Amino acid sequence: MTSKLRNIIALYMAKFVMFGLKLFKRNGTSFPGKVALFIDNSFLDVVNEKCNRIILITGTNGKTTTNNLINHILKGNVILSNLKGANMINGLCSSYVKNTLDSYDYGIFEVDEGSLDHVGKYLEADYLIVTNFFRDQLDRYGEIERLIDEVYEDIKALPNCNLIINCDDPYVNQFKNKLDNSIVTFGLDVESNKILETNLLLNKCPICSNKIVYNKHTYGHLGDYCCEVCGFNNKQKDFMVKDVKELSNSQLITITDNNNNEYEINYPYIGLYNAYNVCGVFALTQELGLDSKNVINSIQNFSFSLGRMEDFNYKNRIIKVILTKNPIGLSQVTRIISHDTRKKSILHILNDNMADGRDVSWIWDANTLCTNDETINKYYCSGRRSEDIALKKKYDNVEINKIHIINDMYKAIDEAIEDDVEIVYVLPTYTAIFETRDYIDKVVNK
Repeated sequence: MTSKLRNIIALYMAKFVMFGLKLFKRNGTSFPGKVALFIDNSFLDVVNEKCNRIILITGTNGKTTTNNLINHILKGNVILSNLKGANMINGLCSSYVKNTLDSYDYGIFEVDEGSLDHVGKYLEADYLIVTNFFRDQLDRYGEIERLIDEVYEDIKALPNCNLIINCDDPYVNQFKNKLDNSIVTFGLDVESNKILETNLLLNKCPICSNKIVYNKHTYGHLGDYCCEVCGFNNKQKDFMVKDVKELSNSQLITITDNNNNEYEINYPYIGLYNAYNVCGVFALTQELGLDSKNVINSIQNFSFSLGRMEDFNYKNRIIKVILTKNPIGLSQVTRIISHDTRKKSILHILNDNMADGRDVSWIWDANTLCTNDETINKYYCSGRRSEDIALKKKYDNVEINKIHIINDMYKAIDEAIEDDVEIVYVLPTYTAIFETRDYIDKVVNK
């Protein structure tokens, strides 16, 4: 059987499977791709041939938001992408099964850090954005240093790929010293009044293993740093956020480039992690040669509906859904909640399915202590590991009568959204995110 015939058979078998899944109202973001790869293990070769430019995004946090933001800016072009976050090789293949065309202007894909080697074998990336590296799913990835070594080897196999890296992360910035790729850096020059994330600071230089000293922190091990011995640092940034002003429902982000041009962007989502996402995407657009005014207008009109800071209006209150899947993400959400003076309830939905990571000990590396507990009506704890997150709240010295364990997440949602509050924060882990937001959408719009 020729490779072309095998590819055609794989494509149409996968389409048949996708059609069947839709009939039964099942999610088809990964399984059709798995079928295609079973028939033709080089199924992605055709995607590489059909895309004029390929952009990949990898890292621990920010991949899906970054992917969707780039797609939004480039709308009007013919794009192949995995917008719903199915970021392993099965998911990338499924995106082509769903949207099969003769050619694309761009292939834009977020890629799981552990899948970059598989994807890189078939897709010749023109650009790769590396967002950050944090501890995540330790039972799958192992400790962070091991994962970074693997990603480094994966990028070495892509010598013609242009890198756009978050240099505020020492783990990411070390690539600048070790790789020969063309590299553009981005970062922040602001200091957060952050809540300290325990056990997440970096003490040793990734280049020489001596002490690394921070002048400023943004969050986790991100910030302005320098090694006392080898001089490894992130002083020079090609694109830099020099100021962030949080408004009521947005943040005003000021970016400068290495030619001292200044750009002001009113981004409709708050959080310093979003400022990093915006800066990385803006850097990419300038490398692509796009008009900065048009880019800024697109960023300011960006709307996201996949449970990343997504708002629903219900009975004179807001239901805000935010994905929380690792220590840094949960700590940053805690920071946002701690600066919200409105009367509120919080619903944690903690799962330990395969895609979440079976080991939920990561919650103990996160700071979940809200500094404005007096504004919080109730803490609801749900999901497969509801008792674990409830225990964490107990260790945060939350009053026992405020902690409510409801294992069934639908019942928990039903109860939480009826609280007499101004806003309900719903914080699901990865395998709960789509069911959570779809159920809330159904309740709100029935």
